[in-house]
Formats: sequence, C-alpha cells, structure tokens
Amino acid sequence: MPENSTAFASFEQKWLAAHPEQAAVAVFLAPSERLRTSAFGCLVHELEQTAFGLREAQAAAVKLAWWRQELIGACAGNPRHPISAVLFADPRTQTVDAGSWSVLADGALAMLEQRNASNFTDLLGNRAALYVAVARIESTLFCGSPAQLDAIATLWTISHLLHALSISTEVSERLPLPLDLLARHGLTRSMLTQPGEGRTAALRDYLGVLSEHVGAALAETSGATLGCRVRARLDLAAIRQAVRAPDPLSWLIAHPHVGRWTSLWSAWSEARQLARRR
Repeated sequence: MPENSTAFASFEQKWLAAHPEQAAVAVFLAPSERLRTSAFGCLVHELEQTAFGLREAQAAAVKLAWWRQELIGACAGNPRHPISAVLFADPRTQTVDAGSWSVLADGALAMLEQRNASNFTDLLGNRAALYVAVARIESTLFCGSPAQLDAIATLWTISHLLHALSISTEVSERLPLPLDLLARHGLTRSMLTQPGEGRTAALRDYLGVLSEHVGAALAETSGATLGCRVRARLDLAAIRQAVRAPDPLSWLIAHPHVGRWTSLWSAWSEARQLARRR
C-alpha cells in the first residue's frame, strides 16, 4: 500500500471511530463518492477535533492556521497532508471555489472565541461560521441544493452539540446550554456538574429543542447527503432515548454511539428515499 494511502487510512479510522454509522453509509454510496465522502468527513473531523477538542487555545489556533495554509496549497496543487492529498485528487473537489476552503478554516478558528449563548438561536449562530462553510462545500462536492444550506448546517451543528454532550467524561461548566434555558430552570453552569431534578429537567428541555430543529431541518433537506441524513436520524434516536432516561446527560455519556447497530437499516431506508426523489 502506498505511504499516502496508509497514512490516510489511519485518519479514516479516527473518523469512523467517532462516526461509526458512516461505515454503513458507504455501502450505499456510488463508488465514485465513497473516497470523496471519507476524505471530506476526515477533514471536518480534524477541524472539529482541533477547534473543540484542544484545551490550549493557542495550540489550536496554530494548528488551524496550518490547516488554512494547507488547504490553500492543496487548491494550488500542492497538498502535503494525507487527507488533502486524497480529497484534492478527486476531480469534483476542483469545482469548489478556492476561497471556500479559507472560509472553512477561518470558521473553525472562530470557534475558539465562543461566548455563552443567550438563547438557542444564538447558540446556532455562534457555530454558523464553521457549519455553514461545511454545508456549502459539501453541497458542491455532492451536488446538493444551495437553497438548503442553512438547514444542512443546522443538522451538522446539532450533531456537534449532541456529540459534545456524549463525550463529556466530566461534566463541566462548558456544556453549551443557553443562558435563557438555565434561567428558566433556576440553574447556574456550576450546578450542571451535579445530577439532580434541575439538571434533568434542563437537559430534557434542551434535548427537546434539539429534536424539534433536527426534525424541521430534515424536512427541508431533501438534497442533503446520505451520510448527513443518516447521522441526523441516529441523533433523533439518541435524543428520544436520552429524554426517557432518569439522568439524560449520564445516559448520553454512557451511550456515545446509540443506534450503531441500526445504522445499516437507517442507511438503506434513507438511500431508498433519496433514490425515489432523484
């Protein structure tokens, strides 16, 4: 196996470990789309891991600045990273406007300056710089509808917000619940560190809003990629089960990949619906 292919495979495994449903999705993709889907998924995963996963903001900023230069160089035909090498070898990638890649990296960099959201609309808006850029590139790579960018960005954002809860091995004050929700339940962020009726009620309220927005966005995104729609369906399943649990947050932490074993059926069902619409 060529060195680049071996290196890319290691990044692909990291992406699939975080999003195991995408292995089932790949079964229903056209051969020409499979590698492109994996490469773009890996790129977004690396940017998310850097923007949201590194504790040191300065280290994250340096890495994201590197990615910005890497994407600019890849557009000019000089990829250095294994993900870039695979993604930009696909002819479809050449149809993406060069400036969109800089906007994507800048959007990830903007995530380092997040402020507490006053309400749910503000929470989505805080992350729009990244996920609208993701949705725009994805739409070009996979022939989506530009009219559906906002709804697709919402699906990406909510998946991130839900994932942020499920990987919280320690409940911290950084949980992204908006201020109006905390006020409604008489909570402070520090109070979220302890299980109790207040936290349970607040999480159920929050998850209910996530569910409403996922459902509405799915109804508006007939042109979303198969991977995006399957991920959203599994997000809905996770939300429904968490809401029924005695402690929704603890349940999400204990079940980070709920629906993994039904992902093949979900991918098959969504693939049939997409085929009918086409």
